[in-house]
This record gives sequence, structure tokens and C-alpha cells, in this order.
Amino acid sequence: MSRAGAGPRIRVAARAPACARLRAAAAGLRAAVAALALLAALAAVPAAAGLPETPRPRQLTVADGLPSNTINRIAEDRHGYLWIATSEGLARYDGTGYRIWQREQGLRDNFVWTVHVDARNRVWVGTAQGGMAMLDAQRKRWTYFDRSNTPILDDDCVWSIVSTADGALWFGTERGGLYRMGEDGRIQRFMPRAGDPRSLPGEGVVALSVAPDGVLWVGTRDGAARWTGRDFERVPAGALKSNILNSIGFERDGAVWFGTTGGVGLRTPDGRYRADPWSAVASKYAVMDVLARDRAGQYWFDLPQGLGVGGADGIEVVPLFSATSQGLVRPNWSGAYEDREGGLWFGSNGHGLWYLPPNWRQFSVLIRRVDDPASMANGYVRGIAPAGDGDMWLVGSGGALDKLDPETGAIAHVAKGFSGGIVLYHVLADRRGKVWTTWYGGLARIDPATRAIRTWHMDRGEDRAITGSVDLIESGEWVWLIGSAGEVQARDGEGRVRETLHAGERGLPANVVIPFGGHGPDGSLWLSAGSALLRWDDGERRFVPVPGLAPGSAIQSFVFADGQRMWLGGFGTLDAYRWDGKRLHRDFGLDVRDGLPATEVRGLAVDANGLVWMTSKRGLVRVDPYARTARVYGVKDGLPSQEFARAPVARPGDGRLLIGSPEGLVLFDPAMVKPSRAAPTLIVESIEVRRGSRKVAFPTEDADPRKALPGRVPSVFVADGDRDLRIVARLLSFNNSQNNRYRFRLSRFDPGWVDVGASGERVFSQLSPGDYRLQVMAKTADNVWSPPLTIQLRVDSPWWWSWWAVAAALALLALLLAWILMAHRNRLQRRLAWQRAEHEREVAKQASLAKTRFLATLGHEVRTPMTGVLGMSELLLDTPLDQKQRGYTESIRRAGEHLLRLVNDALDLARIESGKLELAHEPFDLRALVAQAADLMRPLAQQRGLAFEVEVAANAPRGLRGDASRVCQVLLNLLGNAIKFTDAGTVGLRVERLSPQGVRFEVSDTGPGLNEEQKQRLFRRFEQAEGARTAARYGGSGLGLAISQELAAAMEGEIAVYSEPGQGARFVFDLPLSNAEPPAGAGADGGARAVARPHAGPLAILLVEDDATVAEVIAGLLRTHGHRVTHVGNGLAALAEVATARFDIALLDLDLPGINGLDLARQLRSQGFAQPLVAVTARADADAEPQAAQAGFDRFLRKPVTGAMLADAIDELILARRGEG
Repeated sequence: MSRAGAGPRIRVAARAPACARLRAAAAGLRAAVAALALLAALAAVPAAAGLPETPRPRQLTVADGLPSNTINRIAEDRHGYLWIATSEGLARYDGTGYRIWQREQGLRDNFVWTVHVDARNRVWVGTAQGGMAMLDAQRKRWTYFDRSNTPILDDDCVWSIVSTADGALWFGTERGGLYRMGEDGRIQRFMPRAGDPRSLPGEGVVALSVAPDGVLWVGTRDGAARWTGRDFERVPAGALKSNILNSIGFERDGAVWFGTTGGVGLRTPDGRYRADPWSAVASKYAVMDVLARDRAGQYWFDLPQGLGVGGADGIEVVPLFSATSQGLVRPNWSGAYEDREGGLWFGSNGHGLWYLPPNWRQFSVLIRRVDDPASMANGYVRGIAPAGDGDMWLVGSGGALDKLDPETGAIAHVAKGFSGGIVLYHVLADRRGKVWTTWYGGLARIDPATRAIRTWHMDRGEDRAITGSVDLIESGEWVWLIGSAGEVQARDGEGRVRETLHAGERGLPANVVIPFGGHGPDGSLWLSAGSALLRWDDGERRFVPVPGLAPGSAIQSFVFADGQRMWLGGFGTLDAYRWDGKRLHRDFGLDVRDGLPATEVRGLAVDANGLVWMTSKRGLVRVDPYARTARVYGVKDGLPSQEFARAPVARPGDGRLLIGSPEGLVLFDPAMVKPSRAAPTLIVESIEVRRGSRKVAFPTEDADPRKALPGRVPSVFVADGDRDLRIVARLLSFNNSQNNRYRFRLSRFDPGWVDVGASGERVFSQLSPGDYRLQVMAKTADNVWSPPLTIQLRVDSPWWWSWWAVAAALALLALLLAWILMAHRNRLQRRLAWQRAEHEREVAKQASLAKTRFLATLGHEVRTPMTGVLGMSELLLDTPLDQKQRGYTESIRRAGEHLLRLVNDALDLARIESGKLELAHEPFDLRALVAQAADLMRPLAQQRGLAFEVEVAANAPRGLRGDASRVCQVLLNLLGNAIKFTDAGTVGLRVERLSPQGVRFEVSDTGPGLNEEQKQRLFRRFEQAEGARTAARYGGSGLGLAISQELAAAMEGEIAVYSEPGQGARFVFDLPLSNAEPPAGAGADGGARAVARPHAGPLAILLVEDDATVAEVIAGLLRTHGHRVTHVGNGLAALAEVATARFDIALLDLDLPGINGLDLARQLRSQGFAQPLVAVTARADADAEPQAAQAGFDRFLRKPVTGAMLADAIDELILARRGEG
């Protein structure tokens, strides 16, 4: 039945604001008259044999992607897309997802009353306030028709649209009448005219429909009429119970249905009218409208109780469960549509869209209704068995025994409560008519005739039941009980135990679960046990293995189709075996590659046509062994659940199968459940590439509507630089569309077909230039493949592959070769220059290393004799001398000290050049350091008759972090220079804070001053202000300021000089050190004052020194302090002395013959020498001191040493050991 063009239904309570006046028209009464002509037509509808199938429409709502749950109209385009008009936009559904058009996508009003697809595949929509709009066939551009651009239009609320065979488009409005748009775009308006019965009945056009003979019917709020080509032939007054139309539909024979606010009216093919034609068959329900008549001839009704279905034998209400509402609902229907596959779509006001697949008649479902005592007592039927009279026994979760009449669905409750409310698992009707059933730990035998019940339990009484979930099989005169834990028991017809076998006994394997038991070809008992099959040998009274199984078989279920063919099910497998009376022979097998689900098999059954039916946790599987295909049926195919725990059970006689599930009992005729063989429609939904930062879409059909056919896609030209070519294909089959599968194959790229699953998408990130052919195929859930769809692709070559680019490349190649030759020559020249520079750098490096080694060696060699010179002069000064002798001795000492300063300066320069100068990073007291330097330099200034002034600013930091000794060295150099070059006047030192952090030292004098040339040469090595004249007059090496400048740079500071000739000089030493807390023990006044140290007293000292002169000097200096000194010249002698005498402290030279000083210290420590060790060496390298500390020395002294240096070191070590000082 066709219902095209229906507009808003008056029964709907909600309306768009622009159509508010329609609500007042919802009045009238439903008529009830007999329709004899209709009954004759209904008599032709075949009555279903047996239990009728159960329709289970599936709800689609905004949660699934719809823009609104209010569905106003449904249409289908040429390709098979479903178009849905909603109160919040237009939606297109492809079975997988929705594409939405709203204001953001071009609609001028989101409330869409109607949608229509014309012969040119253009989509027309009527809105509540935005007039009418047309979306072109390429789905890119909207064209609008409203009062602002179409003057003839008098109303922008469009309720209904339809097109006729002559190419004209008709659309009706709320109060502006009916309009006809010709192919030339001209619009003609029709309105009711007073006194003209051949004019439009009313200005509010609710429904437009085209009959099978091409005639246009119009439904308004004031009646219905037929367009004759010139005018309107109205439906006679009084023919319908109400003049307010909701819909108009048609029968194949030309009969017309009228849905009105008063009920349903009928116009028979001979032109007669009947009111309330359904009264004879719908006594319980008031039929408000005929929504559809499907291809099978079944009617679908709009009832006050919701959705109705029926025919000549009556009408039944279809229960609708809404996941959104969490319960049963009774939607207010706006219309229905049957798609090209035969699926039914029902639009509702507020409850979304409902879909009933075309194969819904395959399954009947019985459920337990708590409020209906006539329904099943077991919500989850766990056990099913045939009864002798054609009925079926049912047991399950309710603990009850029911008897089902499969013809009528009637349920008889036979017994209940005997299991104590425990779930019943299995049921069996034996050949004597007695019914056996089991529960966990229990067994019952019921006599249906007398309702007598006898029970056995596992924990009490005689003939106790076995434990676990127990299956029941009748074989011969015995009823066998098979426990899942591996126990088997046989009973006679009275229930007495005849055999009991435990796991590991009489052929039963130990520790193996027995998942299934069944009959063999001779009726004997067979069991599946892991990877083995067992059969009962009645003569041997034991189970014996069945030979012939393939190695590694994992048997979960089995069934014999006849005396020879046997099917074995495993995890994702189904194997066909042949039985020859003695052993099995495997013929072939199927697995997941043939469509079987990768899950456990819960049971098998074979129908009359040899098809295998398999139950699993993923649904019901239909296996066609001849075609080697498998089809999985789930909830999308009309099953209440897809989790099945037991095998299907066949009803004797007609072969119908019954399966229990958690959501109800399923009954079906295997002959009626078969896959559709109709070839599905495959289209390319979109083709796009990424070009730069934007996406570019290609047309998927020709702009010419005459060429725009499904399966025909224009060639695609991909430009150079395009990337991520994305093709989306859609199989427009709505029946279980989630199980549609796609595959692609691109020539020159794919070696074979590439499966992409259910996505239907393929992305090519980058393709090489050239021509390609892309093929796409898809299959439905019924394993029907679509014809291949071919897309021609051309990927453009880059610009550099054109002829002119190649010619230019050849020319550039020639130039490149010439350039390479020149570059090669230049490279050789650069390589030679680099090698020469590397050689010079290496020579310079070696020279620097040689200089460093030389200076270190020189320092060592100079320090050793200097120890004798300075030490002897110190000793000599301690003897009685006359004035002249003391002067000579002082001259020797000063010359030696000057030579030592030269050596130290040279060594410092060597360390700085080699990068081995190590700076301490420790907190120190700035004021103490300044006071110490001032105390050292003030006597020198006073000797020259100079005033010496020190000023420490109040903002000067108290503590800094850095190398205090190096800071003091620079400060002493600057002060020493100022004193040395100033003949009269003042030398001053000012200390202040440096911003943002650090300290500034400013040393000033009243000396002769410096000119620019002298200032330029001042910080050069071995340079002085006036060169040799300055050296001759003032002495010095010219290294002091150079070392000071480099030390300042190493501490990230700088020294600047400000001077004019005759104006003295001012040296500014800026040092950006970070602030720190001064170490504990600094004087409160910031000064460094000498504190009298307690004397350690006379000590026994071991001196190890190979140089006799140095040894004599050091021994003499020590003896002047009252110490007893024992001198040895090598390490072995030292070890011998320590072994025989006790010493308070030992002084060791590091460069000893034989065992050096470092090894000697380690030997002493290892032998238990715990007294202090002092290293006295002439080594000048930076590594000497840390090496001595690692060897066990407590103090490190460099030669030459003075008596004071030795006394301080010894006193500090000894007193520290004693805990004094």
C-alpha cells in the first residue's frame, strides 16, 4: 500500500508555531460501519500455520544519531538512502550512520514537515516557517522557494510534497492552498472557491498521494479530492466519518484508504465508499489509520494501544520496548514506509524511528509476562523435550514444568515447586510417557496423567542423584544421567540406579568435563570428553573410545544427521565425519574463514534439508555445508537474545526448532529462515583528498541525472601534492547493516583484495603518478556480495616530470657536472688547507703541552733547590750575624722569594692556558678577606712612607660564594702594584656592592699615572708601563696584572683601569659573585686577626726525603721548634723505621726512589700507621694534591717551605688529633 505525500497528522499533539491553527481542527468521531468488499479482499490474505511470528521493531532515537525523536516523514532516494524529516532537521541514513542538514548546513528552518525525492533524485523538503527547499542530486546546493523569492506563494508552512509522472511537483501548505510547479519552473496555485464543487476542498493541504494509476489525490482539513487533470473531483459529503484528513493510501487493485480524525474510510475500486471497514475484524481495537500494507499482504495499523498488525483473522497489538523509556511504549504514529528490501519503517511523534527488518517473520518468540498467568512460568527456558502428542515440555528458571502447544502458543502449567525453587536444567519424556527433569543435586520423575512426582536428591535417600548440572538421555530401557563433573548414572523406568560410573572408572577419563552426551547411530549412548568420543559398550559394561577422530580435535557438541553422517562442533569449527559402523572418517570441515564465529559451540541440530544449526554465545548459526557458508543470526535479525546455552530441539512432525534464551523461547521453521539472495546496492558515498590544509571532495555521480546511476562513478583526477585519498563506500542494506563487510582492490598497488571490515573506508596516504583502477565490493549479513564497483583514478605527475622540466633538468645536469668538477677541485684545495691547519693546530697543541710539561718540570726542579736557598737563609737569620752578614742573607732570601713568585706566576699562566685552572665555589667572609689583604699590604706601604686607606661601604655584601684565595691573589696584585709605583701620597682600597649582585674593588694611588699606549700594554704578559725602564726601576716580571686579568675573567669578572699621566691610577675590579652566608667563626668586625695557636710541644717526626740539602733544611727548621727528627732517604728505610720506632707525625716527599711517596703512604696506612701524614713535594701540577689525599695524606705542602708553614701544619694536625685548638 502506498502512502506517499502524507503531511502532518491531526492526531499529533505537538506542532510547529507556524502551524498552530491546525490543532483546533482535531475534532470528530470515528465511524463504525461494515465493509463487505473489504472482507472479501482480506479473505485472500493467507493465514499463518502454527504459532504466528513475533514482530520486534527496533527503535532508533537521538542516542543513535537522529537529530530529533519526532519523525514527520520518510522517503527513499534512487540509491537506497533513507531520508527522514524531523522536527530538528533533515537526516539521511545509510544503515551505519546519519548525515544531518540543519540551519548550519543550509536549511532555513529546522522543523521539517515532509521530504520527497523526485525522479531526478533531487530531495524536496517542506518546513514549518522556511517554505520549501530543494537539495540537488549531488547533495551540494540548496534552492529555496518561499514568500520572499516566490511571490505566488502565500504561506511558508509546507505540509506535503509529491511529484507526478508528467514531471510536475505538487506541494500543499497550511493555509495557502495547493501549488503545482511544472518542469519549466512555473508555479500554479489552487484554492477552494465558494460555490465551486470542482475546486480544492480546503486551503490546508495535509496529504498528497499518487495512486498506482498515476492519479493525484489530495487530502485537506475540509475533505479529500481527486485531480482530474483540469479540476478536482471531491469525495462525496458524508462518505467519510470526518473531513479532516491525516493520510491517503492505496491498494494494488486501486482501492483508496483515507485516514481521518474520525477513523479509516475506504473507496473501493468500483468507486463506492465505506466507513469503518475494519469493524468486523477489530472488535477489541479502534483502527485510527492504516499505516501500511507490506509485501506479504499484512496490514499495519495505528491504534490507541500503539502499533497493530493483522488481517482477515484479526488484529493484534505489537509490544514495543523502548530502551530510552525503559519499558513498553505506545507511540503516536506519524506514518510508515516500506523500503526496497521490504523492511518497514515507522515514524513516531516523540519516540523516534522504528525499524522492522524484512526477515522478521523468521522467528516466533514466547516470553514470560509477570502479569499474565497464562504465559510461561519459566522466563529462561533451559530444557526442552518433545511430548508424545506433538506438544513440547519446557523447564527452566522458574523451577516449573510447562507444556507448550506450538500451534497456538498455549501454555499448560503441569508441576511446580518440587525442586524447592531451584532452576531446572534438563527435561526428558521417556517412552512410557513419564517426564524426567533435573536440577543441581536433584532428579524428579513426573507422571503427567496423575501429576504424581517422585524426587531423588544427592544428599539423602536411596538411589541418590549425582551432583552438578545433569543431562538426561534415554538409551534402550535406561535413562542416563550425565553429570558435568564426569559422573554418569543409569536408571530404569522406575528410577532405580542400575549403573554408576565415576570419573576414571570403566573408560571414563579422569579430570575431564563432559560437555555433551547424545545418541549414536545405533541408539547407544555417546559422550564427548575433551578431545575424545566415547560410546557405551553394553556387553563390556564400559565406555570405549570411538576411533577415527582427527588429532587435536576439541569436541564441544556432536549430532548424527542419519546413520552415517556425523557433525562435530568445536571452538570456531564444524567437521563432517562419516561412520562406517566401526570408525569415523573425516570428510571436510568449516571454520571462521567460512563465516563461523570464533566461539564455543553450545549445541547442534540438523534440519530436514541437511542444514546444520549451531547455537553459541554469539547467536544462532545457519551452516550450509553444500555452499560452505555460515550465517549468524542475532538480535538485529529478530531474536530476543543471541546468547544460547543449549542445542536446538526439533519438534517431531514438522521439524520446527525450539531454543531457550534469557529473553524468551524462540520457535522457527528452518525452511523459512534462509538468507536473502538479492544483490545489494553498493555506492560510493564520498571521495576526498587533503590538498594543503583543506579537504577537497570529488563528485561521486554524474551531474547529468540521466547518467547518475548507482554503481557508476566519474573518474577521479588527483593532483600532484594531494595526499590522504579517502574513499567511503556504503552498502545500502538496512537489514543487519552492522554485519555488512567491505573490501577494496587497487590495481598496481594491492596484490589482492584488502578487507576493511564494516567501516567501508579506505585511505591511501600517497600514490605514485599514473592510472589506477579501484574496485570495491561489499557483502550483506546474508553473505551476498555486491557486483564490483569500479573507480578510475589518475594521479598527476609532478611538474618536474613534464618535457620542458626534463629538458631543463638535462641542461642543469650539464651545468651540474661542470660545477661538480670545479667543486671537486675546490674541495681538494680546502682539504689540503684543512689538513695544513690541522697539522698546525696539532703542532700548537703539542707545543702547548710541551710548554706545560716544561713549566711543571721547571717548577719542580726550581722548587727543590729553592727549598735549600730559602731554608738555609731562614736558618742563617736565626744565628748571631753582624749587620753586614744579615744584609747579605736578607738579599739572598729576597732574591729567592722573587724567583719563586716568577715560577708561581708562570705555572698559573700554564694552568689558565690549558684550561686546568680549578676555582673553588665556597662561601667566604668578604670583610675578613679585605682585612687580611690590608694587614698584609699596610706594612709595605708604611715602609715606603705612603698613607694606606681602606674603606668598606655599608652596602658591601657580608658573605659571597667563590674562590677566596684567587680573589685575594688579584687584590694583593693590584695593591702591590699601586704601592710599588707610588713614590709619595696615598694608596687606597674601596669595597662596595655591585649591582645586581657581587662586589666591586677599587684600588687607587697617587702615582705617575698612565697614558693610552701604556694602558693598552698594561695587561699583556711580560709587559710593563714603560717596558725595560719600569722593570729596571721598580722590578717585576710583567705577569702580575696579566694573571689578575685572566683570573678575573675566569671568575666572570673584569678589571678596568682609569688613569691620566700625572693624575695617578684607579683600578676597578668587578666580580659578580652570588651572595652567601659567611662561614661560622668569622670575626665580628670582619677582620682577620692572627690568634695565638697553642704549640703542639716536642714531637717525634719521621722525614722521608731523598735530597740531602732539602732534608737538612727541613730537619733544621723542625728542630728549631724543639722536635726530634729522624731522616731517611727512601720508602723501604721509612717502613723499617716505622716498624721499630714510634713517630707522632711523618713528612713524605712524593718523588722518592723505589717506592714513591703515594705508594709509601698507602703501605703505611695498610700497616696501621694512624698518625698524620704530610706530603712535602715540589710538584706543581694540579693533580698532585687530590692524588695525595686519596693515598691517605692529611696535609699537602709545596716546596719551598718555611719554618712557619711547617709549624702551622704540624700544630694544626696534632692539636686536632688531641681535640685542642
